[in-house]
Amino acid sequence: HTPRLADGPGTWAYGHVARPAEEPERTPIRQLVSGALISLLAGLLLWSLLWNMYLGAFWLWPLYMFTPDSWRGSMPSVVAAYVYYGIVVVVMLVVFGRLGRWAELARRLLAPR
Repeated sequence: HTPRLADGPGTWAYGHVARPAEEPERTPIRQLVSGALISLLAGLLLWSLLWNMYLGAFWLWPLYMFTPDSWRGSMPSVVAAYVYYGIVVVVMLVVFGRLGRWAELARRLLAPR
């Protein structure tokens, strides 16, 4: 025997299985694209302001703090600087990518239909 379900009034069918929860309303593609573009432009603007020192050199303090003074003007200093720039760019990509919901946009546009 199939056990009687205690789902509530109106559930009288033999072997009743509850419906799955409804999928929440999906964000329109147009809104996702515009959000991704706006976050990309904001990230590019911030990088340009940092790179051209319009916001000061505060963002370079960790680089100066963790590289020895003996490296100044040598090849290890250049390598360390580009590694640091890469880390800053990756952090900005993660932050602005989350802000612009790039992962959801990629899933929606690149997923097989």
